[in-house]
Amino acid sequence: MMGIIKDKKTFVQSVSTIVNVDTGVLDKVFGKPITVNTEIIEYDIATVEGVLPEYNSFRNSANIVTKNGKDTVKIAPVNFNDSISKDVLSADAMKFGENEYGDGRVDPMMESVLNGVGKLHLNALVGTKKIAYEALTTFKIANGYDGRDGKEDIVFPVPAANKEVLDGTTYKKWDDTSSTPLVDITRAYDSMKTKPSFIVMNSNTYAKFISNSSVLTADDTGNGKAKNFYTNTNVDGSKDFYFAGKIIYNHVALDVYVEKGTYKDKTGATKPYLEDGYVIYTNSGNGNLYYGGIPKASNGGVKRIRAIFDVDEVITVNPPVDEVIYRTAPLPVLKQAEGFYSQKTF
Repeated sequence: MMGIIKDKKTFVQSVSTIVNVDTGVLDKVFGKPITVNTEIIEYDIATVEGVLPEYNSFRNSANIVTKNGKDTVKIAPVNFNDSISKDVLSADAMKFGENEYGDGRVDPMMESVLNGVGKLHLNALVGTKKIAYEALTTFKIANGYDGRDGKEDIVFPVPAANKEVLDGTTYKKWDDTSSTPLVDITRAYDSMKTKPSFIVMNSNTYAKFISNSSVLTADDTGNGKAKNFYTNTNVDGSKDFYFAGKIIYNHVALDVYVEKGTYKDKTGATKPYLEDGYVIYTNSGNGNLYYGGIPKASNGGVKRIRAIFDVDEVITVNPPVDEVIYRTAPLPVLKQAEGFYSQKTF
């Protein structure tokens, strides 16, 4: 038996001042979030001919109805449903701000951190950013869909040819001093039907890129040669996702963005959001970030609300447990399939 305390969202106002996750990649690639109050998100997508089935449909992960040459795709967003015990919250809050004699009081902002909503919100943002990069590099979200037979992968219809791994022989890997990053980038650019305007790599990959002798060249007016890469001299060091510079090489013009953000996994190990070696090619607006309807109790039943996240205090009777429940349902969708390319450079 569960009871819901009606005064909801008493903590939400201060959450944004606590959580520190740079969501620049979500803003850049997926744009403004779209919220709906339904469990299922449905849209049309044209079938891509002549490519491997794995990258041609959502058949392994969702309901499809083919009509007039298009697939109507239905997908349920990934739902982060997290909670934390009020007993733990109260104990943490009591300890914070006290001196060695037990005196003092909790600062209002830090009390908001310790009420648990900030922590739960952080977990959800970390998860959203992780699955976004998973989609952008592998073109799928592992176990992202609850199908009839349990958890299934969401596979986006990006052409198989748009996923490349440098073999180290035909194309040298970027940790090899004889590698040619600008040639590799040009090859990827030329192969895409929908041309990208920017690429994204993590800080380690960028270090390999920027240290390559073919990248950091100088203007040579005597021989009529121009620089190949123009660095951004106004980088904001506080940003985890930032504009690093612009490639101008032959017919290719691409902005370069760097993701240096990290998170801690369940074991406490620090991991990069974007794995080493990956280079992502795309344009703004090629994807959408959907937030599906979040379920909440209503008059003995369940209704779905249109929101990015929702906070409840839930009391469970026998045994009595008081918890803060945090729910959100994000789904990054690679909508313009031809507009994505993933390259593993080392």
